[in-house]
Amino acid sequence: MVPFPRCYLLPSLFLFVTGGKLPEPDVNIEVIHKPFMCHRKSKYGDMLLVHYEGFLESNGTMFHSSRKHGDKNPVWFTLGLREVLKGWDKGLQDMCAGERRKLTVPPSLAYGKEGQGSSDSE
Repeated sequence: MVPFPRCYLLPSLFLFVTGGKLPEPDVNIEVIHKPFMCHRKSKYGDMLLVHYEGFLESNGTMFHSSRKHGDKNPVWFTLGLREVLKGWDKGLQDMCAGERRKLTVPPSLAYGKEGQGSSDSE
């Protein structure tokens, strides 16, 4: 009796790693208050006037507030032009006038892992 040759096909997984960037983490958006009527939502290029409070996620300590620090005035900026944190540019899109949001911004879209920002953010 002649033995039959056995051929096994084993699935192979080939990974190709390129120099592409990893996807940026998302900003967590929680709507605290939404006005009854919304005639227009914010979009890139809009001038926004905001009050803000910044808290550390690790222990809840407030590190800055536009109402309590500095000149105590709201901040003007143009959405999408990187005049503020990347997390703000992402988290304040499609927002109604008078709406209040809580943004949880990952370090890569804020001040960086060590709180100083990344070298490519400016």
